[in-house]
Amino acid sequence: MLVALLMVGTSIVSSSPRDPALAADPLSDAIAQQKALRDTLAEQRAALKSLQTTSASLAAKLDTARAELASVTAEWNRVNGLLVQVQSEVVEISARLDELLGEIAKLDEQMNTLAAQIRVETADLDVREALLQEHLRSAYESTQTSLLEILLSADSLDAATNQVGYLLTVSEQDRIMADQIRDLRTQLKARQQTLLEGRSVLAQERDVAGAEAALLAERQAELAAMEANLADLKAAADQKRREQEAALNAAVTASGNVEAQIKAQEEAFAAATRLVDKLIAESRNTTPSARGFRWPEDNFRVTQEWGPTSFWLEPPYTYKGTWYAHFHGGIDLANGCGTAIKAAGSGVVAASGRPLWPWDSAYGVVIDHGGGVMTWYWHLQSRVIVSPGQSVSIGQTIGYEGTTGNSTGCHLHFAVNDHGIWENPRFYLP
Repeated sequence: MLVALLMVGTSIVSSSPRDPALAADPLSDAIAQQKALRDTLAEQRAALKSLQTTSASLAAKLDTARAELASVTAEWNRVNGLLVQVQSEVVEISARLDELLGEIAKLDEQMNTLAAQIRVETADLDVREALLQEHLRSAYESTQTSLLEILLSADSLDAATNQVGYLLTVSEQDRIMADQIRDLRTQLKARQQTLLEGRSVLAQERDVAGAEAALLAERQAELAAMEANLADLKAAADQKRREQEAALNAAVTASGNVEAQIKAQEEAFAAATRLVDKLIAESRNTTPSARGFRWPEDNFRVTQEWGPTSFWLEPPYTYKGTWYAHFHGGIDLANGCGTAIKAAGSGVVAASGRPLWPWDSAYGVVIDHGGGVMTWYWHLQSRVIVSPGQSVSIGQTIGYEGTTGNSTGCHLHFAVNDHGIWENPRFYLP
């Protein structure tokens, strides 16, 4: 460690200052543009502050306008609330009235049906009573002849028995008819009572429906009056609002222009900042590490790190004596389909195209850097631009980011195999 510190110190002392960046240096230009935009933003913010100070004189007028507007708005809200309540009542009363009218119509129909039944049954009762009366009159006249006379005047005992049996049969039929008449009268009386009660209920419901209709008319008149009042309040509120907007118009227009300029400059400043960050990141990514490797893309984001994972598509792997069910043997980088893939270090192409076909359909490149270290570049686009045995230098384009093989989207799977072991690429990268 002491020797290393002495070497670093010697390097610092002996190194000469770097040459100033050329005017065409993208990073220097971006930083200069960032500074110029920052200065412009400061000037415009100062102008906006001055404008805001000038417009402060409108505060008293605006406060008065707001107070009047609030008063008118409050009254409008109150009347509008009452209007909503009355509208709800009108709807409710209308529904109740419709329901009552429906009940009245059904009850009226039932009463008409019942009255028709009563008329039919009354006519039937009259017929039965007349028939029974005729039977009784005939029986009475028949009883004027004694049973002894029937027996004495008959040709035989059998004939006399038949005549007596006939008289007895007629009497039994009259008794049955009398029972039917009695039942019919009871039934008719019940129907007449039902009709009387139904008509009473019908009259009550008609009275209620009339009261509901009168209440509905009253609420509708109240609703019309409120709507007229609400329209007047709305017009007053709109007038106050127009006056307030007119008072603010000049200040809003001026401040809007300045704020629009500031917004545009801030967007340009943010773009310049992103450009500076991107150039700095690319500078860091393309600078070789102590082991002589650089990142395989100039600009990217890491979508999956190296090592054990719960992602079920990753195969099992034993690393340093520990078995893992799912292990990601490289780092996944993404910057969009077609991004140029660079050689992480100088070496010789060991394989290209689809080296693992038919087990894996992905396109890729394998570079042998010597000393047992090989780098793998996987899921490339199908256009192959380097061939096995070809020498490549660090930073040379060897392919393009794609999504071939077992891939969930455009990305680069970058792996380092050191003497047959899939090591963490970050140990080799800057």
